[in-house]
Amino acid sequence: MKCLFCSFASASQERLLRHHRLKHRRGAYWPCVYSDCVCTFKTPGALKSHLTRSHCQTAKIQDKFTFFCDLCEFREICTQQSFFTHLGHHLKKHETVCCPFLRCSFKTNNLKTFSSHKSRKHKHGDIRTCLRADLENEPVSIETDSSDQPLGICNEEDTLPSSSGNSDVQEKEEYVDAETLEHRAAGFFLRMQTELHVSRHAVQKIVEGFNDILHLSESHSQQGFKAVLAEHGIELDDSVLHKIDAVLETNPLIVSTQGKGALATDHRRNLFFKDKFPVIQPTEYTYKITHKQTFVYVSIIQVLGTLLRQPDFVEKLVFSQGDNPGQFCSFRDGQYYKDNGLLGVQDASISIGLYIDDLELCNPLGSSKKIHKITAVYWILLNLPSKFRSTLPLIQLACLGKTVDVRQFGYDAFLYPLIKDLGFLEKIGVYIEALDTFVKGTVFCVCADNLGAHSLAGFQEAFNVEKFCRFCCISRDQIGNCEPRNFPLRTVTQHDSFVEQLKLTDKPKPCVNGVKSSCALSKLSFFHPVTGFPPDLLHDLFEGVVAVELSLCLKELIRKGFITFDGLNNRIKQFPYKFSDLVNKPQAITKTSLASGKVNGNGHENWALLRMLPLLIGSYIPEQEQSWEILMDLKEIVEITVSTTLSEGTLCYLGNKLADHRQLLTDTFPEFKLKPKHHFIDHYVHLTRCFGPLVDLWTFRFESKHSFFKQAINDAHCFKNVLLTLSTKHQQLMAYLLDTQQLFKPKLHVGSVDRVKISSLDEKLRTVLEKKYPNEDDVSLAKEVHLYGTQYVRDMIVSAGECSGLPEFFRILHILVDKWWKVYFVTTRLSSWYMEHYRSYQLIDNCHSDLEILDPETLNDYHPLAAYQVARTLMVTPRAWLLQ
Repeated sequence: MKCLFCSFASASQERLLRHHRLKHRRGAYWPCVYSDCVCTFKTPGALKSHLTRSHCQTAKIQDKFTFFCDLCEFREICTQQSFFTHLGHHLKKHETVCCPFLRCSFKTNNLKTFSSHKSRKHKHGDIRTCLRADLENEPVSIETDSSDQPLGICNEEDTLPSSSGNSDVQEKEEYVDAETLEHRAAGFFLRMQTELHVSRHAVQKIVEGFNDILHLSESHSQQGFKAVLAEHGIELDDSVLHKIDAVLETNPLIVSTQGKGALATDHRRNLFFKDKFPVIQPTEYTYKITHKQTFVYVSIIQVLGTLLRQPDFVEKLVFSQGDNPGQFCSFRDGQYYKDNGLLGVQDASISIGLYIDDLELCNPLGSSKKIHKITAVYWILLNLPSKFRSTLPLIQLACLGKTVDVRQFGYDAFLYPLIKDLGFLEKIGVYIEALDTFVKGTVFCVCADNLGAHSLAGFQEAFNVEKFCRFCCISRDQIGNCEPRNFPLRTVTQHDSFVEQLKLTDKPKPCVNGVKSSCALSKLSFFHPVTGFPPDLLHDLFEGVVAVELSLCLKELIRKGFITFDGLNNRIKQFPYKFSDLVNKPQAITKTSLASGKVNGNGHENWALLRMLPLLIGSYIPEQEQSWEILMDLKEIVEITVSTTLSEGTLCYLGNKLADHRQLLTDTFPEFKLKPKHHFIDHYVHLTRCFGPLVDLWTFRFESKHSFFKQAINDAHCFKNVLLTLSTKHQQLMAYLLDTQQLFKPKLHVGSVDRVKISSLDEKLRTVLEKKYPNEDDVSLAKEVHLYGTQYVRDMIVSAGECSGLPEFFRILHILVDKWWKVYFVTTRLSSWYMEHYRSYQLIDNCHSDLEILDPETLNDYHPLAAYQVARTLMVTPRAWLLQ
């Protein structure tokens, strides 16, 4: 067998797998060693099981066919045995099953009777030639490609490495030196400390036990040597045995983990990590010489330099300017990027996105509340496409400080080293070897919740004040009266004049039109607080407006008797959620939360509840019910704002929808007072034109980064110099991920495929495949794939294209993975109608439509959907806006 990635060859699958582990691991996933197999795996154990199951030369290859079941919607490409197993499930429920063989009218609802009939009458029956009459005219048989061997298998006539020639190359390829073994062992210990959160004390005990076991294995290895040599009639004297013992003692794993070995103690391991792994150490700073309070900073210049030396990282960066007139696909299409004096002018520039937030390390309801509350500053490189930026390892740490110290000494002191490095980036830049030049950059925006954004930007941090908005100068009493086009928007010049007025006032807590201080980041040449703080969908919508209006409208629907409180919760609990909806399903609503004016879910759960509400209770609500229309308008607003691509026409529609929604809300509930977050979302049309799609700049993924620090301190059980402890552990984790190339999720992950001949497929499928692959004899069909972390499964619904102004929907029947690791969906087009009352689409299967092959890149939205049967109607509710 030959290696897919180099010239190494071996007759042993085990040796090929061992070579593959050592030489060709691809970051966070493991590709199959055979060149004609497109499967990838998350663990080496899964890869080994796949090789044994699918590529063992002695494995029995079974024929596969397309089987239909009369009792359910089962239609699978599987073996004959698998089909009979499926029929057995029906028989266990005492359902009547017809014998699947031709010219046999036997029926039964007893499993033992069916098995007895099959063994007596059809012992040697082959379904390929004995299909029932209703399938007689349908060419459904599918045969596995059993004649062709995988590229990695050598026949007897093939030239294998000879003992005199290529075997030396083979041994050299497979040889692992002491330095590599030591590095792998260190990487294992580093992973235990960082990714697996094993305490340092526990790691030390594991190292000592590991070393003891290695010592005990020496005598076992020595006896093994003796037995092998005795078998060949070779006798050894004591001097030779001593030399063998000496060789065993030189095992790098023993040497490095004992005595003064490089991995023997925690201190030595940390020194080894600094020397052999790309660890960028955090630096500890004091706020003032006369004070002991400290904070830590990780150099953004050093981290950028390390990342930009990674070829896999650099090849994914995008430096081109936005060139989509009338379309908003990324932050480069926004006006603020185009007006930036550095980013909008330079042909190649680095765009940085910062994030700031406070987090509690301990239980926020316990006795340690606020004692260990810290302020964290993260950053991410916005030059990466948004499909990569959701990966947590790409979110880097900049600063950690105790919140009480940040409040005492101010952001100017806390962010001083960061601002210094960012100033260097603006003036000098960092060298990118692939471009052979220095590339400058700056901060494009700071993502934060409203409190964090106002605190850093220098606006008032209370939202019950007169001037509460950082985007305009509207007063609190004008929230429900002023149209968005009449908002007095803040400008750079105006804000600078407000800051100058602050310097001239003698008031103890001065404030000018909502501005209470200058922004620490204003020291940068190409950043301004008016244009640098985008809104946050998570806190404005999903934990704000959505939570409030769900509570308000559901209480009204319950009061009018359309639904009951218990009936609503029963529908939420018992609804048959599918696929990703099952992961993010909403939680039951409590009476306490309804009374408080906000439902009790988090952002994801509130989003899921609003999206699934039409399918849950839509059939119980009468047409034109105003409370229901408020929720459905809000659902439509959410779909538009979470879209990754928006047109100018869609933004105009969003503006009208926001105005109509606000008017309907105030008319239906005249006593309800609009919240400041209702005003913030009125700015979304304008802010999308400024920042691009707002979903790309929300705080959802940044907040997920907090979980690492909470887990790390929970396992450390030590709060001595907690800032340095957490930052050091984080940087060691980043070093491990860089060393193992696990920064990115794999583009494609496939667990298993069926290799089938095109010529033996049914007519519809064969026709589209022959047109797609005219020179191919067989194809790989998968039941499930992951593209950039998004799961696609057969029977999911996807949307592509449009007809008469409405999106078209397709059901995934098969998933193709070609030999270039490119994925396509074999689909059938569904007839669809828009249901205004549900803000969803009704679907009807069209059995006469031809199959179509879709490229995932052409979908209206990358999120796959699930179809649900609601009141005898098949319906699908979108996650994002499907029209442009």
